[in-house]
Amino acid sequence: MTTTADAPPTGEALLPRAMDAHMAGRLPEAVALYRSLLATTPFVPEIWNNLAFALADLGRKDEAAAAFHAAITVKPGYARPLIGLGNLHNAGTRPDKAILHWSRALSLEPGQGALIFNLGIALQEQGAAPEAAERFQQAAEALPGDPRLVSQLLLCLNYLDRPGEQLLDDHRRFDALHGRLDQPDPPPHANPPDPERKLRIGYLSVEFRAHLGGYFLAPLFDGHDRSAFEIHSYSILPEKAADGLTASFKEKSDGWRTVDSLGDEALAARIRADGIDILVDLAGHSGLNRLPALARRPAPVQMTWLGYPNTTGMRSMDHRLVDGITDPPGVAEGHASERLLRLPAPFLCFRPPADAPAVIPLPAGTAGVVTFGSFNKLAKLSDSTVRLWAAILRRAPGARLLLKDRSLDNPGTADAIRDRFRRAGADPDRLILLGWVEDPAGHLGLYNRIDIALDPTPYNGTITTCDALWMGAPMVTLLGDRHAARVGASLLSAVGLSELIAATPERYVDIAVSLAWDLNRLMWLRKGMRERLLGSPLCDEARFVRALESAYRQGWRDWCARQDGGGPDRP
Repeated sequence: MTTTADAPPTGEALLPRAMDAHMAGRLPEAVALYRSLLATTPFVPEIWNNLAFALADLGRKDEAAAAFHAAITVKPGYARPLIGLGNLHNAGTRPDKAILHWSRALSLEPGQGALIFNLGIALQEQGAAPEAAERFQQAAEALPGDPRLVSQLLLCLNYLDRPGEQLLDDHRRFDALHGRLDQPDPPPHANPPDPERKLRIGYLSVEFRAHLGGYFLAPLFDGHDRSAFEIHSYSILPEKAADGLTASFKEKSDGWRTVDSLGDEALAARIRADGIDILVDLAGHSGLNRLPALARRPAPVQMTWLGYPNTTGMRSMDHRLVDGITDPPGVAEGHASERLLRLPAPFLCFRPPADAPAVIPLPAGTAGVVTFGSFNKLAKLSDSTVRLWAAILRRAPGARLLLKDRSLDNPGTADAIRDRFRRAGADPDRLILLGWVEDPAGHLGLYNRIDIALDPTPYNGTITTCDALWMGAPMVTLLGDRHAARVGASLLSAVGLSELIAATPERYVDIAVSLAWDLNRLMWLRKGMRERLLGSPLCDEARFVRALESAYRQGWRDWCARQDGGGPDRP
């Protein structure tokens, strides 16, 4: 192994040795060699840049930043150190500065698909969804073979005020690009087409953990009728990310496979070999989805549910599970490529977190003012949402608005949010901005600081809505024209709070302000909220699981009928 002690004195020989050490991961050696080089040749920007990246990999961020700046000083039009500075800021607490550095790097060297994608992610997390969507579109065009870029674009489009019909067209383009439409049809499935036999249900998800899984999937694994359904789980979650609840899902599955390392062909072959009758996708276009594997039709019946607020756009997806409020009959069919199977509202079942702190008396009683609040991602704070919430603050003198999101730990992001509310006519001093809280119980405890929850539009909350209600805060929602904008209405209807559903933006503001002026009503709602939820369809696990199983059986019978030459055709 080469050491710094016997390094040749000439730069011509030092550089390849430094780069070899860097590429081999011998970072301290590489740093020493780069510094030796710079002692004699200080005006080579590439060496400063290489040194900076090595220091960054060692976690020596301040030294890395200084080296990146030195590279830029020597060569002002050099894009690589700008990328490095952006990486440092994005990994720290200033993603707003990362956006500036990455944008400048792209102005110098356009067309870097991966960097454009990273810039889009940073913009989305800061709440700049329209700008993020533009970047995701550019990234998808720069790297046309990567379906993940298109999925990220589609997810981002849900944050925008975009008609459902247009979103369907957007999603169909994913199928045209990555749905294997130019490939021959897969071979017929060997599954016996008996409409009443015991079925093998396969759940494909990254959420077999204490997040979405703990809230919405655990009731299924506890409540499924095992005499009629066999449950198989395909976990996209890497083993290193598993938690205590992952082990519980594994134990309650009749079959368990961790599939994060399998390619699309291998995953589809594995599911087909396991004889799955109905494969239930729980991701859609969000997160670590595996839609390209589903394009290979590994199961005779394929459904999507829960994890994504829109259609997949794919011909290989047979059904989407919704309810009559989120997706009204006669209207929502024009927004979906799948056949819609409607469950009795709501389309999900909520299991309250066992570690949730107790609900305290009305916060306004202690604070002396009413506090509105939202714990939704900043990407959901569309311009229409900010205008609505600013109007509420103007009509409720003294009231405050508490916003919580991980990105608000960034001072630049917090300043940008204050500026958006200022431009919408609200005093930014009335905002309370909170960032990341690692402990789940501590996160839920922050709901004890708000009196009234506000739902964003056009992308409503789901987990955040359930959390707010469980912590005693009534929520006001605006009824929109597509699934993502109607989830709040479904959840509130389920718990008997339909009067908090607004049909117009003006009514949304009226309801919120009226609640703020009626502390007696707020106290009454808060005191009985948990009992209200527990006695409602939202938390009725047995009811929900039976309804879901009925939908599975309906989808299966339709497939069996088509094997005999009858039954409905796919849309």
